[in-house]
Amino acid sequence: MRAYKETIVISVGGSLLVPDRVDVDFISRLKDMVRFFINDGYQIALIIGGGKTSRRYGEVASSFSHISNEDLDWIGIKSIHLNAELIKRCYGDLDIHPEVILKREDISKVTESLVIVGAWKPGHSSDYNAVTMAESFGGKKVINFSNISYVYDMDPVKYPDAKIIETLTWDKYLTLIPTKWEANLSAPFDPVASRKAQELGMTVAILGSSLENLKNYLDGNPFEGSIIS
Repeated sequence: MRAYKETIVISVGGSLLVPDRVDVDFISRLKDMVRFFINDGYQIALIIGGGKTSRRYGEVASSFSHISNEDLDWIGIKSIHLNAELIKRCYGDLDIHPEVILKREDISKVTESLVIVGAWKPGHSSDYNAVTMAESFGGKKVINFSNISYVYDMDPVKYPDAKIIETLTWDKYLTLIPTKWEANLSAPFDPVASRKAQELGMTVAILGSSLENLKNYLDGNPFEGSIIS
């Protein structure tokens, strides 16, 4: 099996890929960055989210009274599959695993420099998939790349005076977010994934949506974001 410097696990928020329409420029720039780190000897695992695609379909489904939280989760999972397939095809000329990973046990088959990971089970967001993939690769950190740039002490949408927290423990973080998972929950990192990451002693970097900022973090340079450990 090929030796890599490190496996970098990046959870990519679906709303970055499809904010309103598919963001071709972002997808192209992300590909350039992935290529850069592959050429530098790293293995990259991109864990794809459902984002606004999931939320929009979920809003429609929720207008029917019989729809359960699990129904909404499955809609989110299928939205992730669509986004993941798009990225796999767009990045197909790189050294990429030929299939989107949809089961955790299939990660053992991956030897390529790039792997795209979808979703396979309700009850959590793609954040949890990122944690389990990092565990499978023997890694101890996950990068959360989304439209949320920091952890705040309060919901910044409701409280304009909310303060940024740049470094915090899992115990502290878990007091700031809902205790239970609900489909399309808006939080920097979901509660199910957070408890799993805490159990495994993992570090999660919340880095927002700037590719330059992400590269700074990966290069060990000053960056903007929050670190949970």
